[in-house]
Amino acid sequence: MDLPELALRPGLLDTVRYAAAMWEFQLLHFDPERARAEGLDRPIVQGPLLGTYLARVLDGAGTLEHLAWRNHAVVPVDTGLVCGGSVVDGAATLWIRDTAGTTVVSGSARVRP
Repeated sequence: MDLPELALRPGLLDTVRYAAAMWEFQLLHFDPERARAEGLDRPIVQGPLLGTYLARVLDGAGTLEHLAWRNHAVVPVDTGLVCGGSVVDGAATLWIRDTAGTTVVSGSARVRP
């Protein structure tokens, strides 16, 4: 079964809220000057925040038992993203792509009905 796609554009406020909730205050996620000092054009989205988007894609697919993902690229804030995937016999294959169609995150999960 194909999962409904989720379109997102995580912004600076999203990274600040995530940092506050997780007590994870790496400045390169919300401070443009720090991001530039690290050689980035702008702050980047936290990898674990991207993982939460994969969990959101699974909403309604069943009870989530396991979720794993791999970040393949740095995702700058304000990047358009599309999250999706499919579930077959409780095994989910998940992905997040940017607006250019590049897979920036891939993942897998187990769900039960």
